[in-house]
Amino acid sequence: MRLLAENKRIVNASAARLFFFCLILFSLVVSLFPQQAAATKDGQQIVISEQSEPDRMGLTLLPIIYYTPETKIAFGLGSLITYRFGLIFKTARPSTLFIGAIYTQLKQFTFQIKPEIYLNDNSFFLAGNFMAERFPTKLWGIGADTADDMEEVYTPQRFLMELGLQKKLSQNFPLYLGLKYRLENTKIVETEPGKLIDQGLVSGSRGGLLSGPGLVASYDNRDNIFYPNNGLYFQGTMNWNDHFFGSDYDFLSFQLDLRSYHQVGEDQILALQALAETSTGDVPFYRLPRLGGDSLLRGFYNGRFRDMNLVAFQAEYRFPVWKRLGAVVFGAMGSLAQRFREISFDNLKYAAGIGLRFKIIPKENANLRVDLAFGPGTYGIYFKAGESF
Repeated sequence: MRLLAENKRIVNASAARLFFFCLILFSLVVSLFPQQAAATKDGQQIVISEQSEPDRMGLTLLPIIYYTPETKIAFGLGSLITYRFGLIFKTARPSTLFIGAIYTQLKQFTFQIKPEIYLNDNSFFLAGNFMAERFPTKLWGIGADTADDMEEVYTPQRFLMELGLQKKLSQNFPLYLGLKYRLENTKIVETEPGKLIDQGLVSGSRGGLLSGPGLVASYDNRDNIFYPNNGLYFQGTMNWNDHFFGSDYDFLSFQLDLRSYHQVGEDQILALQALAETSTGDVPFYRLPRLGGDSLLRGFYNGRFRDMNLVAFQAEYRFPVWKRLGAVVFGAMGSLAQRFREISFDNLKYAAGIGLRFKIIPKENANLRVDLAFGPGTYGIYFKAGESF
């Protein structure tokens, strides 16, 4: 009992020190960049600027710095080209081209080019994602009951190319349908001797090529993409990887992502998200549905649990504190299983936490965030730009 109490004391002290560090980092970034901010959209780091003009090309450069349990301190440089000009762009949302490079305290590296182009009244949306990364990370095996002592570290080297085109079905109804193609090559360059990946005991242990088309349907009537007060966002995607397209693995994957935002008081928002993922076929372990990370089930390491099927839900109450400063209270739960019908409360994972927000661009409601999340036997501190969902 004495040893258990001492371990808890050490964990709590470590959490407090990390949270204090993030608050200092939070204040430093706010003071350095009062007019510009990094933000995230669909999980990707982007940069926005109050100085952008709607009908001309603009360029914003901004250092990137954040902290998560998966990366520790991460830093880099991002640039965002914004443009909305010419006859077919004039009445559309601003299009963007993000180029960025990030290096972390854990010797992880990512380089990304991400164009997003809106055409005439937003009737067409073209998106791309080109990425190269070397990202040491962890695996605890497959399933919802993997033990902590199964932890192993491996290093994948990944190259990704994804292109997509969506069309708006009606000018008065924000529903998009489209096609995309994803090409991803992964090489496992480092493993721990004697562990699962080293022995080839999980699918994908040697990496390989993924190639195949996909379908996407999305609906979005949110009043703001960075900090919605009201609205609904829905996206359904299907990806098909097959030897016919040159893929080393044959599998189908589906994802449904539903988010809703409700104003429950003056500047008080209730944000909800439900997520379901299912896969069938020979899925490499690094493409399995997963729980954890800075967006879903904060407090757990990203990929702490992974399996063929996943269902998750999270809620966040957002409210103002003083001037640009706000706060949030959040909770999340999720479950995984080999078969979708086997998902149950028996394997339920859950976490909850609190966070602070600083509105770095009031016009766009774009925030910097610091979150402290706890789950059974685990915790996480996250310092990033933009909301978690």
